[in-house]
Amino acid sequence: MTIKSECYALLQAVVVARDILCRAPACDRYASASHHIFPRANLSTAFDPHYAIGLCVNCHVPWAHAKPDQFRQWVISWMGEDEYYFGLRKSHSIVKDVNYAEIREGLKRILAAYKKA
Repeated sequence: MTIKSECYALLQAVVVARDILCRAPACDRYASASHHIFPRANLSTAFDPHYAIGLCVNCHVPWAHAKPDQFRQWVISWMGEDEYYFGLRKSHSIVKDVNYAEIREGLKRILAAYKKA
C-alpha cells in the first residue's frame, strides 16, 4: 500500500468514526464509506475530513455517485452555500508538493481522538 493509499484509507476511517451513521436523509444505517464532497483528485481538499461525508453502502454509489446533482444540492443545503462554495474554491487550489507523511500523521491523530471519545 502506498502512503497516498494509506491517507485515503485513514480519511475513510476518520469520517466513518466521526459520522457513525449514514448522513443521507432518512437513512439510519451505519456509515461504512467516506464520500468526497469535491473530487478526490483535487488534493487541496482530498484529505480534509471536513470535505468528506460518511455514507452507507446503500447510499454511497446509488445516491452520491449515481445522482450527483441531487447529492450536490443536498450537500449545499446541509453545509450551507457559503461553506460549500468556500470548499469548492479551496478544492480548485493548486497543490504543488504534498507531504503525505504529514497528512497521514494528522489523520492518525484525528482518528485516535474519535476512538477515545
